[in-house]
Amino acid sequence: MAHLMAWQQTSIARLEAACFNTEPVLPIWLAGLDPESEEDLEQFNARIYETYHQQLWPRVHEEWRDGFLKFLKLGEEIPENDLMDPEKYPWLKGYSLFAVLQGSYEHHHDEHLEPLLTWICQHGTMKIAG
Repeated sequence: MAHLMAWQQTSIARLEAACFNTEPVLPIWLAGLDPESEEDLEQFNARIYETYHQQLWPRVHEEWRDGFLKFLKLGEEIPENDLMDPEKYPWLKGYSLFAVLQGSYEHHHDEHLEPLLTWICQHGTMKIAG
């Protein structure tokens, strides 16, 4: 869950930058590196682990939940034309802001959250509503 929450911070930084017409202020665990760098992905994930591994589950879950609600609210505030324009935000290097929304959902929800919830249900007391 901390992994999801940490990467969510990157998406929120990009959406805030779009809302306030500024450059994104990326999370400190990125240490100034490009979050799209495949070469640094393992290093990023190690930093996330070091930053959050001692935090208690309720705290991490609350931060993720609050961040997710903020992510949705920010996404709603951005005009559709701005979301879809791949040239609108030069710091996205040719990607549209919609790609941030879509990528955040598809990668982190489909690839991480669903398996995490399944694991929790198999090993804990949590039940997933069907």
